[in-house]
Amino acid sequence: MFERPTLSFESASSILQAVLGRTHLHDGVPVGVACAIVGSFGELIAFGAQDSCGALPRKLAARKAYTALILRRPTAEVKEAAAAGQIDLDRLNDPELTPTLGGTPLFINGVIVGAIGISGLPPSGDADVVERAAAEFNVTVTGLAASR
Repeated sequence: MFERPTLSFESASSILQAVLGRTHLHDGVPVGVACAIVGSFGELIAFGAQDSCGALPRKLAARKAYTALILRRPTAEVKEAAAAGQIDLDRLNDPELTPTLGGTPLFINGVIVGAIGISGLPPSGDADVVERAAAEFNVTVTGLAASR
């Protein structure tokens, strides 16, 4: 019998603490970020934000994680596909989907077990933080350096 791997609350909390425990800079100035982690059904498992994080990034972090999970790819790829006309998010009729950098799926043994979303920095900064967090999760879970 196949047992599907799952993202535990402990693993999600560990990712969250790693992201929120760092100082994130934009042009040398500390910027508050939000981090959201969803499970394999899109449910919010862990969420947190640094004190200086605004309201909009808090909402966007969860939407980025959800988008990466539902569309099974990093939001950077979603953004590129939407810009190229390869995907029409309006046709999917899901207002939570967003083609914004900063979300990526999380894998265990090649199976998507959840996703992470980061918001608060400029888009490229969100993308850098989320990719680093996903790579660190993969190393912790599998001992491998690749994120997929």
